[in-house]
Amino acid sequence: MEPAAQKLEVLFGKAESELATLSCMINKEFSVLAASQGVDSQVFTELINNVKNLRGQLNQILSEVLEFQQQQQLVMSSMQVQLGTLCNKFNDLSMITGSAVLEASGSDNECTPE
Repeated sequence: MEPAAQKLEVLFGKAESELATLSCMINKEFSVLAASQGVDSQVFTELINNVKNLRGQLNQILSEVLEFQQQQQLVMSSMQVQLGTLCNKFNDLSMITGSAVLEASGSDNECTPE
């Protein structure tokens, strides 16, 4: 499992690096186009920065959701164990009380005159 995780980390790092490179290339290309067209590149630079910030926030939300799912699974597992234990104790109690009822009804039959 660890080699797969390491491979994913390497691939993720590579993808991040490629995204950063592409981002720089797009910024340079846009600056050149904006300068030739006389467009204010400040607005688009802010837009790109906002997209980067949103991406970071989405990654944070994703990690929080994954953590919540893990905690939810732990709680569900714990509840299943507790319910299983409760069912077993209930079955044991039913057997004990059932035996006691049978013994009590059997002794009542013996004591009643015919």
